[in-house]
Amino acid sequence: MVFHVIGGSPGTMLDVGAHKGSSLTPFLKHGWTVHAFEPDPANRKILSSSCPDAIIDPRAVSEVDGDEVPLFTSAVSTGISTLSPFHKTHTSTTTVKTVRLDTYLRERNVQQVDFLKTDIEGFDLFALRSFSWEALHPRAVVCEFEDNKTQRLGHDVHDIAQFLEQHGYSVLVSEWEPIVEYGSRHRWRRFVRYPADIPADSWGNLIAVDRPLLESVERAGQSEVRRLRTRR
Repeated sequence: MVFHVIGGSPGTMLDVGAHKGSSLTPFLKHGWTVHAFEPDPANRKILSSSCPDAIIDPRAVSEVDGDEVPLFTSAVSTGISTLSPFHKTHTSTTTVKTVRLDTYLRERNVQQVDFLKTDIEGFDLFALRSFSWEALHPRAVVCEFEDNKTQRLGHDVHDIAQFLEQHGYSVLVSEWEPIVEYGSRHRWRRFVRYPADIPADSWGNLIAVDRPLLESVERAGQSEVRRLRTRR
């Protein structure tokens, strides 16, 4: 939905937790520069093959540079690789290095970020805290929330939403029904403006935009909700 609002003109995207590239592919096709972070070697192999034009970094984004930490993967889903296990099937399968986003931006001399997307299984707030907010202001930020993953790390969805508000954004909540099992098909619940009551067992994405874009993204989100409900 964010692509339909801001994707027409080429810009720069940071995809933190790129998985196999489904989120970044439309931007690449429209001439964007995409910096993708994917520490899971299996996912990164597929990402490198399917998105050869993306700039891919194997490190895990966190608040600390240069730590060597275990990466936990699961046979249930390729999408829940994490630095902090939250599922009974998680197993430590490799060791990865960490990097802050502001460090990476300096390394690559990135002067502009138009879209920041994070989906890193509980570590989204830590990634956001490492970004160069004093120098850069993306037009849109999308990050995952799920209290099941983050409460054990000391924060919840409201901490993430309020962090984004503090940096000048209006926040929308794309909320899904509680997960029955990772790797299975999920059901969308609603699309609302924050602040909102968000059940502790729900999950989804927070979409943060500048106020002039708020209604456009909201309309795109509601259209996506109708499309998904029709597919059930």
